[in-house]
Amino acid sequence: MVSFRNASQEDDQAIADLHAKSWQENYRGTFSDTFLDDAVFDDRLTVWKDRLENPNRNQWVYVAEVKNSLVAFICAYLDKDPTYGTLIDNLHVHSRCIGQRIGERLMVEVAKLLRANGKQSMYLWVLTSNTKAIRFYRRLGGVPMETVHDFDIGDGEIVKTRYYWQSLDTIVDLPQKTET
Repeated sequence: MVSFRNASQEDDQAIADLHAKSWQENYRGTFSDTFLDDAVFDDRLTVWKDRLENPNRNQWVYVAEVKNSLVAFICAYLDKDPTYGTLIDNLHVHSRCIGQRIGERLMVEVAKLLRANGKQSMYLWVLTSNTKAIRFYRRLGGVPMETVHDFDIGDGEIVKTRYYWQSLDTIVDLPQKTET
């Protein structure tokens, strides 16, 4: 059984481990092997210690657990962009849990939270090399808006696409749509 809760400072190591492993599994060939094999764990732990010890007022981190083991997380920044709304900065699911709709449920939880707070839209960036994630976001109704080259994560240039949900109803109503 999967349980969901807000992240706490004590989750920094587990979130960093999952984040690093996800990058190792999905970004081989996008980031250097040296970065993925030698630096990614420390890099992600530094990020998550700071995010959870000194959270931005608009930051929200939610985790999924199975038998008290963290198997997924999502991090959102409310009102990050005046045009696109809330940024989903991270969504990672442990590889052994892919296909169990945990990522979908986390997206629904964020959309519900946003809608309850009067928000109307959200977006995220996905690396163009991550074709599994692109299929997932398209299935959830995300619309590709633009593709850019950047250097904001990892250890080199990346190519990423912004996916946008103009209406949170697309996500909030998803369980009813997919269960029928």
